[in-house]
Amino acid sequence: MGEKRLALVTGTGALVPRVIQAAREQGWVVQVFMFVPRDDLAHEHPFQLRISRPDQALREVKRFGATHVCVVGGTHLSDKDREDLATIANAAPKREKQEGRGDAALTKLGSKLLAMLGIPFIGVHEIVSDVLAPEGRIAGPEPDAALARTLRFAVETARRAGEFDLGQAAVVSGGRVIAIEDIGGTDLLLQRCAEFRARKLIGDGAGRLVLGKTSKPAQPRHIDLPAIGPDTIQGVVAAGISAIAVEAGRTLLIEREALIAAADAAGICLFGFSFSDG
Repeated sequence: MGEKRLALVTGTGALVPRVIQAAREQGWVVQVFMFVPRDDLAHEHPFQLRISRPDQALREVKRFGATHVCVVGGTHLSDKDREDLATIANAAPKREKQEGRGDAALTKLGSKLLAMLGIPFIGVHEIVSDVLAPEGRIAGPEPDAALARTLRFAVETARRAGEFDLGQAAVVSGGRVIAIEDIGGTDLLLQRCAEFRARKLIGDGAGRLVLGKTSKPAQPRHIDLPAIGPDTIQGVVAAGISAIAVEAGRTLLIEREALIAAADAAGICLFGFSFSDG
């Protein structure tokens, strides 16, 4: 078998340095390609990607001689970035279905580019084995029957929201939807809920507040999986949320030990659900 050469496309988050280290420990030759500038990775001499210039990405990946590509970390796209992505990703003959006008365009464009290169994606979980959420209770107290129903409702609501190709999260109270993740991401979703609580719009009823996070319908496991970490627990506590429901096998647990310790300390139930089409 020849040399393993990994083109690592990076965004924000604490998982990125861990993946770089783990990949090298496994014998990969790693080249970092950045969507988001990061001072902490300057020593990697990364190549800065531009959404509007996929031809540059192709050229540099070829020059590096990559045998595989992995995408890790978060990326927040502006309206212009989304429009550029949609235009490039949907450039196809008229007979082909035009789809993917939001975040899905990134996945679609990546698949097109890699098909041109003839090299495969691999998922973060193939490099860092313990990063995916398991099924069942992960941290915090066991849910009672009422909370278990709300947990299921939260994650199913997040899945339905994903059909709009934007958010991966939802906050519910009992059987009522409180808020859906939008272009601002999960952090701003939790900030909004904290503001709702401060204004006494939520949090004073019998129904407990629950955050649900899940991948989007038909989303591949090699790009843009939902993620939670210790910072998520801080946001959840500030918003008065009692529990978190995630999609097992398709949600990244960032800084897993610290995440579990923070959830246990705050009494936040963290629970994983599996879906037959996941």
